Amino acid sequence: MHPVFLIPGLFPEIPDRSVPRLPHLELALARGQLVLSPNRSVLEEWPDAAGGRSLAERMAHEAGIAQEAPHWLCADPIHLQVEGDALLLLERYSFSLSTEEAQALVAVLNGHFEGHGLKFFPVTPTAWLVGLQAPPRIQTTHPLRRVGRNIDGFLPQGEAAQHWRSVFNEVQMLFHEHPVNQNREARRERAISGVWFWDCPAVADREARVVDSLRAPSAYGDEIAWQEAAQQLDRELFGPLLRRLKSGELEAVTLVALEGRCAARLTLARWQLWRFWRRARPLTRLSGIPALEHA
Repeated sequence: MHPVFLIPGLFPEIPDRSVPRLPHLELALARGQLVLSPNRSVLEEWPDAAGGRSLAERMAHEAGIAQEAPHWLCADPIHLQVEGDALLLLERYSFSLSTEEAQALVAVLNGHFEGHGLKFFPVTPTAWLVGLQAPPRIQTTHPLRRVGRNIDGFLPQGEAAQHWRSVFNEVQMLFHEHPVNQNREARRERAISGVWFWDCPAVADREARVVDSLRAPSAYGDEIAWQEAAQQLDRELFGPLLRRLKSGELEAVTLVALEGRCAARLTLARWQLWRFWRRARPLTRLSGIPALEHA
């Protein structure tokens, strides 16, 4: 057996001093074959899935709603934080949303856009899709590329960009004084400012297992959450993998790091465990791993 794990945020965008010692992962990195890349592609771009379903299309099929429309986009609820003249993007990691709240907000969208070739679906309270009767004809930005950053210049681009920016603004106006947001603000919760239209290729390798517990903490620079998730992975994933290699249950294992400071691919074969002269080092002191200020 040779399992593959995709782990976005494994080399996190948090200060070096905040990255704890992870003995099992450090041992695997020391003994195995590590190949680094400056390419920080998001999870959904690995590997190149050109010609396959997009993420939105796959989600529509998995939710059993693919027959509702011939084309799809992700339309996730977001909070836009005002800082001076800038609007900073915050997505699902930064707030919770109940099923009832999601349904109420989607209902007002569908009422407003009825007859415009758009129909919104809350697949989960914080992951929405919009079904389209015509191709969107835009290029979009993954929300995790802009979290905590200004959205200026990152709204939809391309042939139909003006149309989608207009829809983006209309959604903001519909949500501005919606009772859901009035109640959220009264509870001192973040208002749902609008939706972020995006899509990307779906992960093509169905043999790979996605481990995403480090993903949002790395993107948001949430040091405590990343530390806790990484230490749990070291105990509950990396440690057991090393034991299975040592016992002969596995012949090799591959870890693919995406996003974060850099991309990397680690392949550790059973025989490589015996390279005792290769000493474990902290993640941030591995050769080729950029310091945070250069990430």
